[in-house]
This record gives sequence, C-alpha cells and structure tokens, in this order.
Amino acid sequence: MSNIDDISKAIVLLKQTLPEMNKRNIPTTPENYAVWYEYVSGKNTKLIDAIHLLDKQHASFSDNALRELYITHIANAHQAAVNQLSASVKKIINDFLIKIASEGEGLSNYANTLYEFSKKVEGVDNINDVKQLISHLLGETRKQEASTQNMQTSLETIAIEMKNLRAEVAKLNAEATTDSLTKINNRRAFDIEVDNCVSNCKSKEKSLCMLFVDLDHFKIFNTKFGHTIGDKVLRFVATLLKNNIKGSDFVARFSGKQFVILLPETNYSDALTVAENIRDRLSKQTLSDSAEKIELGTITASIGVANYQCEEIAESLIRKADKCMHEAKRAGRNRVVGEQDLVQSKNESKRTLI
Repeated sequence: MSNIDDISKAIVLLKQTLPEMNKRNIPTTPENYAVWYEYVSGKNTKLIDAIHLLDKQHASFSDNALRELYITHIANAHQAAVNQLSASVKKIINDFLIKIASEGEGLSNYANTLYEFSKKVEGVDNINDVKQLISHLLGETRKQEASTQNMQTSLETIAIEMKNLRAEVAKLNAEATTDSLTKINNRRAFDIEVDNCVSNCKSKEKSLCMLFVDLDHFKIFNTKFGHTIGDKVLRFVATLLKNNIKGSDFVARFSGKQFVILLPETNYSDALTVAENIRDRLSKQTLSDSAEKIELGTITASIGVANYQCEEIAESLIRKADKCMHEAKRAGRNRVVGEQDLVQSKNESKRTLI
C-alpha cells in the first residue's frame, strides 16, 4: 500500500474516532485517543469485545475503566506479542534439538553397522554370504539416506520459520519505535538514539548537536480548525523535518507538537544553519486542506539549538535545547535560539545601567 493510501485510511479512521469518543463523553487525552483509534480500526478484537461489553452493561467510561482499557489492550499488547515470539523461537529450537538428538542416534547405529560389517567380511569365504552382507549394508545405508533427507527437510523448514520470525521481530521493533500519527521515530526511539549518540561522542570525541522544535500557537490552531486537520499538519511538519536532514541525522516526535532532531558530527554553527533553514522553509509554507477546501495559513516554529559538551549526560543536552526553545518562545516565536545566545543574554542581564 502506498503512503497516500495509508494517509487516506488514517484520515478516515481519525474522523470516526472523535464521534465515538464524544457520544460516550470521553476526554480526548492521548491515551484515550489511542484506545478509540484502535477500536475504530477494527483490528484489536479483544479491545472491541471489552468496549462492547461495557456498552451492553451501560457502564460509564470512568477514568479507571479507560486506564484499564489502555493498559490491557494497548500498552501491554506489544509485550504480549514479544512473549509470543519468544515462545515460538523456543519451540523451534527445542524441535531442532530433538531432531539433532535423533539424527545423532541414527548415525551412531549406522557406524556400528559398518563396524560389524567390516568384522564379518574378514571371515567370509562364500560369495553368497558376501552378497547377503552387502544387501544388509545397502538396506542400512538407504535408511540412513532417508534419515539424512528428513534432516535436510527439517533444516529447510526451520530456516523458513526463522525467516518469518525475523520479519515479525522487525515489524514489532518498527511499531515500538515509530510514532503512529506522523510515521517518524517516537519518544522511545529518541531516548535510545540520544544515549547512543552521547556514548559515541564520549568514546570517539565527536561533535553532536540537538534541535528542539516546538510549533507556535498550535493549540489555537487546533481549536480553530479541529484535531483532524491539526493531525494532518503534524504529519506535514514531520515530513518537512525529515526532508531537511540527511545521513545519520535523526528526527523524532518528542511529544504533542514538539519534535527533536539529533545532528551527529555537526558543529554548533552548522546546526544553527540547519535550524534556520527549517524555520524559514516552514514559515514560508501557505497551508490549505484540499478535502475540506479551506485555507489554513502558515504555521511557524520556535527552535532551540544545543551543543554537546564533553562528559555531558543526555539529559543535560535535552534540557539545554528545551531551555533555548522556551527562550525563542519568550523572544517572540518563529525564531532560532542557540545556547550561546542564552549565555550572552544572561551576561547582559547582569549589567547595571547608570
């Protein structure tokens, strides 16, 4: 399925999700939204049955009930899939070990047959006896050939099963580290990547910069145009960010309307340039919704830029970039603020005017 088809399908599901939540008076929190998006998609049968049961009982969807739905059918679903994969791998390995043990016993018996044959041949002087021994040996050899062929078939089957399991593991890993709305890396993927980048910098003394991107006045935008269009804009911004990085650069959705970009082997000056290019390109986009036939105007972003310092921990790097982003907000939005700007601003604030 193409990306366009995926987006169209997602939009249809989004339009179905909010009405289902509204008719049950369910708050539109991220966790609740995830539950009902999964519900309208129709794939999670256990979740659907649980919701239908609550509807049938005319039960209220209290905070506790909603939390239970999320934990049981959304948060724990990935772990359940991982457990199932682990069980499948264990079964394949155990079956293979049994095959090997059986094959080993068969080879041992065949070796004994050959040994006995060599002993008997030494004392045979009648051609008929020789023929009988050879006939017996051929029979045993054919049995061993059949056993070996079965082993080969078993190995081929195991190889196919392991290939399928590897594909399933890759799919689960992608789902666990991909933001379901924007299809870029999620917060979990970012936490792993930033730790790896920091470790790499410490060991190899390489540069690393981080961009913290926050969309300006997005809450007002959502209120004005609705969450469905807001989600489309988030997907558009994610694509724009992804198209403006390269190589080993890494972009992720941090939370809500916030995105983060890691720029390994990029110095502070170049990181400021990347941030300014992103800010400029985004601010020049005039957005419209073709389906709803409405003009949306422009969306801007405030971007903080931080530079990794030797022996710094990942949390400190994130905190610096976040602080720079908030300074960009305070200074009027739609701008880039780097950590060196913060230092200059702090020094200026200490001056006494007379």
